[in-house]
Amino acid sequence: MLHHLVLPLGIALGSALLAPALLARARWAPHAPRLAIAGWLTLAVLTTAAVGLGLAQLLLPLAGAHDALALIMACTAAEGDAAQPQGRLYLLLGSSLAAAALWPVQALAREHRRTRRARKRHADLLRLVGRRSAPLGAVVIEHAVPTVYCLPGRSPQIVVSSGAVRTLSRRQLDVALAHERAHLRGRHHWLSAAACAFGTSFRWLPLGRHLRREVPLLLEMAADDRALRHGSRQALAAALYEMAAGQAAQGTLSLSGSSTVLRVRRLLTTERPRRAAAHGALTMLAYCLAAVPLLVTCCVL
Repeated sequence: MLHHLVLPLGIALGSALLAPALLARARWAPHAPRLAIAGWLTLAVLTTAAVGLGLAQLLLPLAGAHDALALIMACTAAEGDAAQPQGRLYLLLGSSLAAAALWPVQALAREHRRTRRARKRHADLLRLVGRRSAPLGAVVIEHAVPTVYCLPGRSPQIVVSSGAVRTLSRRQLDVALAHERAHLRGRHHWLSAAACAFGTSFRWLPLGRHLRREVPLLLEMAADDRALRHGSRQALAAALYEMAAGQAAQGTLSLSGSSTVLRVRRLLTTERPRRAAAHGALTMLAYCLAAVPLLVTCCVL
């Protein structure tokens, strides 16, 4: 009987197949991007944990247990009665979770090494061709195409092309720089790397495909929201429009990109859902509560 697999299988199906489609279509997500990013990464962690829990449940009969209820009873038994079984169950559960997390952790390590090498090469190039501008707080490079981007790392820096300095007004340039500072202060490169690693690990599932597409866009929207503290929506939208043709180097975070049209539309739209963050929080809470019936079912079978 494999009824003890109901809980991990239900969590895996919900977090890897059903919830991603709902979250990708959620109207509140573009207006509460940080909460939506937390939702995507939570789904990735839940999927990984479900895989580990499923592996542990498959091996639980070998450890002297039967299902999730037996695991709970064994872990809450008196110390003198079940000290050794409890230790074996904890070791089995920890080993299963570590084995499930090994794949995304390896993907994250590969992504980190790849982007670190790319950033180092780019930083070396900037030292040769760039000049530091104290008024802008950025490195200026000679390039006709207007572009602004940041280079994360141990010595983070913002890069502005001479074309951006000539094309953008002072207000537009200020809000563009604020956007890049938001990326650096928010450590968005780590979140982007985590999304890429999980997306690579689960690339054959809807969760993996949505992670790689949605999280980078939401990170740009989150940086847009922070930048609006230093400028108007019109100025940021105009800056995005002027730099739509700019292409950022690998390992950088750029104001422009393929998401420009969606972000400009978001900035200029006048109809926004009320209490988007509260709506999103309640939706995510509902996702979590949906696992309760699965737990009950698993324990009573």
